[in-house]
Parts: sequence; structure tokens; C-alpha cells
Amino acid sequence: MSNPTVYAQTLETEGKLAEAIQAYDSILNTTDDTSTLALANFRLGTIYRAWRELFTAQRFLAKAHQLAPSDTEIRDAIAELNQHFSENREAIAEEMSRKNSDQIVSLFRIATGIKLITMDKAVQAYPLLKSRTKIFPNAAVAKHLLTDIQITEEERNSAIDFLLEREWLVSTGVSLYTIAESGLFAFYTELAQLHVANADYSEAVTCYEQAYWLDPSQDHLRYQQVICHAEAETWDAALEMLSQLPTEVPQDIDLVAYHSAVAQSYHHAYQATQDENIKQKVIEACETVLRLDKKAREISKLLASYQGKRSWWRR
Repeated sequence: MSNPTVYAQTLETEGKLAEAIQAYDSILNTTDDTSTLALANFRLGTIYRAWRELFTAQRFLAKAHQLAPSDTEIRDAIAELNQHFSENREAIAEEMSRKNSDQIVSLFRIATGIKLITMDKAVQAYPLLKSRTKIFPNAAVAKHLLTDIQITEEERNSAIDFLLEREWLVSTGVSLYTIAESGLFAFYTELAQLHVANADYSEAVTCYEQAYWLDPSQDHLRYQQVICHAEAETWDAALEMLSQLPTEVPQDIDLVAYHSAVAQSYHHAYQATQDENIKQKVIEACETVLRLDKKAREISKLLASYQGKRSWWRR
């Protein structure tokens, strides 16, 4: 959909709230139009209010009011939330303390998981990192909720220090800390690789998508997605991604795995279309793989099915 605001509102209407949150957050990062920014902040505040993430809701609604002080709908939403805070002070204080503790636990698990990976203990790291995706369905939600966490000196531990040393956790005030986007990027990329190691390619694709959303300059992540799509046999998604990618592959990509994924993806497209141009792409990808690895048996068989039994290097 060409209009980002309409797209975000459509997701919200369809009940895809986590996706809507990410779409609205993307709007915040790509426009300077005041009315659009006010709307995006208001909708984010409204969604988080429905999720009972009251403090996050308050933050977005306050920003919306700052941008559009005369908007009565925004004023009413803030007034309703403030009244709720006023009438439930004790319960709100307890909820704030609980959520703060939960956020510290999340930071602890993210940091411990990544640290375990650096110690070659991926088996122990996997459940720790994987558990966070249930709480943070995408990077935007994680970014919004892991914000202004109160961490006292008594609560500082080796995991928190691990994040601080790498500047993945930044101070936003006295005893207040927010996870940095670089820390989230490390979380999603490391978790993606763990998913790959555990043959959970669909989840790996999702993590690579989130990492790329956080840092679109990291083009290699999209090539990793092609490999994962092929492993998951989601051929249409692989082909859609291939249509967007330059032919020059980044250096840190496994070329055999990537070109094998390309060959298999185009092969399945050719079976459906019998398009000669696609057939040629299958052959080219197979030949590229075999130049890199003459022992790639499956690719050799695939190429033979297109060219006969004659070995490709004897043509």
C-alpha cells in the first residue's frame, strides 16, 4: 500500500496490532509532517492503552497532545488516562513496579543469551533469547517497552554491565535506562542465527526482518532471508526477495548456500511457468554453485535435469 498511514490504519482495523505498531513507528521515523506525527503517536498511545501498557500509552499520548494541542480526541484520551491514574494510584504504583521488574528480567535474559553465545554456549542461549519474542513480537514493541527502566545500583549485575559496556543500554536519567537500537539489532541477529542452527527457518526470517527494519543499511540480512526462505520452501517469498536484490552478493554471505537457494527458488518458479528466462536463471545459479563447490550433489543433479547428463564443466 503506497500510503503508510492508510497501511498502518488498515493493519490496526484488521486487529494486527503488533504490525500496526511497527508501521506507525516507521512513520515517526520517516516524516516531519506535524499532523501525521500527531496521528501516529495518538494511534500508538491508543493501542498501548488497549494493551494495558499504560505508561507507554501515556508517553505517546503526551507527544500527540504536544503536536496537536487543539485535538479534542487526543485531549479526551489523555484526560481519561489521567483519571484512571488518579483513581487507581495504589494499583498503578504496584503495576509500575512489576513492569519495571519484568523489563529488568528481559534485559537480563537478552544480555545473558548474547553473552552465552560469545562463550560458545548456544544451546543454553537459545531458550533465553527465544523466550523474549513472545513478549516483544517485533523490534518496535521491544523498543517502546524497554524504555526508561529504573535500575538501582543494587539491581546492577553482570548482565546489565554487559549491555552498558557495549552501549546497548543507555542512560536516560538518574537510574533510568533504555535499550539502544544497536542492542536490539544484536539481539535479533544473534537469535536469527540460533534459529538457523535449530532449523527453524521461518522464525529466522522474522528475526532477520526485524534486524533489517532496525538498520536498513545491512543489506546482507536480506540475502540471509533468501537462504532461509529456500530452506523453509517458501518459494514465492524467496522470489519476491530476489526481485529486490542486486546481483552482487555481500562478502559475508555463504555463496554456496545463497546461490543454491537461488537455483532452487527459480527451479520451482520454472516448474509453474515454463518461462525460458527463468530456466536460464536456474542454470546460471547452478553453474555458480558448482564453480564454488564441485561436490554440490543436489545442485549437480538439478543442473543435469536442465542440460542432460553431460557434466556442466565439460560443455
